[in-house]
Amino acid sequence: MAGQAAPGDKPGRLVGAWWVPALAISALGVYLALQVSSTEGAGRESLFNVAHPWSVYVFMSALVGLLVYGLVRHATLWRLGQPTQESMFSQVRQRLMNLGRLGLAQDKVRRDRYAGIMHWCIFSSIVVLTIVTAQVAIEDDTPLHFLEGRYYLFFSFYGDLFGLIGLIGVGMALNRRYFSDYHRIRWDERFEDHLIIVGLGLVLITGFLVEAFRIEVTELTQEPDWAKWSFVSYVLAEGLHIFEFPEGQVLSAHTWSWWLHVSLAFGWLGLIVFTRLDHLFFAPVNAFFLRTDSPGRLSRIENIEEREVFGIGYVQDFTWKQLFELDACVRCGRCTEVCPANLAGQPLSPMHLIQDLKGHLAEVGPDIQHAGNVGEDQRAVSPVAMVGEVIKDETLWACRTCGACVQECPVMIEHVPTIVDMRRYLVMDEARLPQTAQAALQNMEMRGHPWSGTALERTTWMEGLGDVPIFDGSQEYLYWVGCSGSLVERNLPITQAVFKLLTEAGSSFGVLGQEETCNGDPARRLGNEYLYQILAEQLVETFKSKNVQRVITNCPHCFNTFKNEYPQFDGHFEVLHHTEFLNDRLADGSLTATHQVSADITYHDSCYLGRINDVYDAPRQILEFVPGANVTEMRRNMSKGLCCGAGGGNMWQEEIGERRVNHVRSEEAIATGADQVISNCPFCIQMFEDGVPAVQPEEEGRLRPFDVAELLEQAVFGPQEAAPVAAAAEDDA
Repeated sequence: MAGQAAPGDKPGRLVGAWWVPALAISALGVYLALQVSSTEGAGRESLFNVAHPWSVYVFMSALVGLLVYGLVRHATLWRLGQPTQESMFSQVRQRLMNLGRLGLAQDKVRRDRYAGIMHWCIFSSIVVLTIVTAQVAIEDDTPLHFLEGRYYLFFSFYGDLFGLIGLIGVGMALNRRYFSDYHRIRWDERFEDHLIIVGLGLVLITGFLVEAFRIEVTELTQEPDWAKWSFVSYVLAEGLHIFEFPEGQVLSAHTWSWWLHVSLAFGWLGLIVFTRLDHLFFAPVNAFFLRTDSPGRLSRIENIEEREVFGIGYVQDFTWKQLFELDACVRCGRCTEVCPANLAGQPLSPMHLIQDLKGHLAEVGPDIQHAGNVGEDQRAVSPVAMVGEVIKDETLWACRTCGACVQECPVMIEHVPTIVDMRRYLVMDEARLPQTAQAALQNMEMRGHPWSGTALERTTWMEGLGDVPIFDGSQEYLYWVGCSGSLVERNLPITQAVFKLLTEAGSSFGVLGQEETCNGDPARRLGNEYLYQILAEQLVETFKSKNVQRVITNCPHCFNTFKNEYPQFDGHFEVLHHTEFLNDRLADGSLTATHQVSADITYHDSCYLGRINDVYDAPRQILEFVPGANVTEMRRNMSKGLCCGAGGGNMWQEEIGERRVNHVRSEEAIATGADQVISNCPFCIQMFEDGVPAVQPEEEGRLRPFDVAELLEQAVFGPQEAAPVAAAAEDDA
């Protein structure tokens, strides 16, 4: 395929191609930084009152060399990785949009309002002052002259304005770091962090001092008409009048302030090579390289039958893109702050996982590269096992694959695929996984579903419903019930409610009944890609043989698998979650909700319908159709919603840590004061059924979990036809 790396290509060659433009960009950036040092360094006749000594250019060359060295050092480690499945230069328009919105406009940072304002102040200051500096360089070092007249006054004004804006941003950063009890900052605090923020503040302050002394120097001979337009520096210059410095001291102060400013600027720029300041370059690039397919799609292991190593157990097994992401991490902790496992005191911090991998790469990368050059075994280089010692097994199993970390990361790191890749190594290469997870995988392989000990069959839910149509290819929709919808007793009323509503709406649909089998989602999330591919290929063939075109699912996990992952196996179907379909039927009048349902409810966004697939409105719009339903949102809702705890195969695992995730989420639902917690996912319902009694032991007044379809069933048919929900409502009353 055009634009895709050939199997034998090393992606590092692509990375290496960046060196030449990186050298030019670094040289330009350093040159402009030097100009910033002297932007305000002279009277109007010459913008520079302090001459450029030859030593400055020596320092500039050294700094350029340092920056290029840092980039080359990183690039040699990225080259250890494998090619990516997706061409990084496909869909360029979308990638450029990501670069602008996510990389340059820092869209994700705005999810934290304070941090969003702070970053905007600092970033906009850097951008505008770079433009200011570029104009000074052109004015003084080329035949072009345009800094004059009214534009020069405006130029003086916005230069000072954005210098002040930058200082405001620095002040906000200092406040959050040193004067507020903001725990996230101290999760991985290092000395370099203090150097970065304090150093930037000093660069900006000394820039104003240089300008203030320039005004003072100019006023010794004339009253500059532009001085008041540099309004911040002008105030400082007026303050200097108090000291009545003689002319010689003013000139000397101007010179020394300029040199101090230059030294600080050089020093601060030098931090880019050794600190997290390198994200100034890496974050926008990572935004450009961000995947363009669905975040709910995991990569397929191609030619799995022929592979000797299935997952990622060594650092060189990652793709070069995954290694690049390690360098983009800024240790901000936003991922860890929203991780459900971390919130419950379980052994997973996405930030520390990425940082541990980054440290491991830096430690063993050079030796791996050397071994490859001399033909030695690259897998014998590391003194410790990456999976098992650097990254503990329990850390990988604690992940819910909920995507909260990916959603919050301001530099677009994709933690979940990296974690699942390492799970694949544990399961398929090492056969190391929790016993309960192993039992679920064995059940999928032998029985076609992950549930142990169930006495239910795929058709049990049909009892008492009359004739349930079996899909034969003539119907418009296949109603996919799923394992949880048919084999877990609590979920049978949900399946029945959806069936009744589909029938009432006059929909053309059928079910597979006994022909249903697991679509493989739990196997893929648990790391058994081999089993997943077998199940997926079988089911795709079944769908094709029955001419399935459109699918309605109960479960968001099935919804995501059919919609986003089955296309990897040539399974292309139109997929709707039952909340989407039912909302459309309410909107067009096929369903009418006329029965009063007097209840205070709160709505829980399941991760795989909401955050992963961006379906937030349809379930809420259904609730608006229900008469008497009073909805109160939880503190964490929509894209910031908290996982129920079942994702990533944790439905079939014992949790290790201080608390269970579903207990944390149940507490948040109870805190709303609602009578019912409504969701759209059978896993979420099960987790609330377990979690609510644990944190609300008294049965009287206890919060009750229901699916959106169960609530709508009562509003459409009344309490007599919706016995489970009606009974619960009577108990609550």
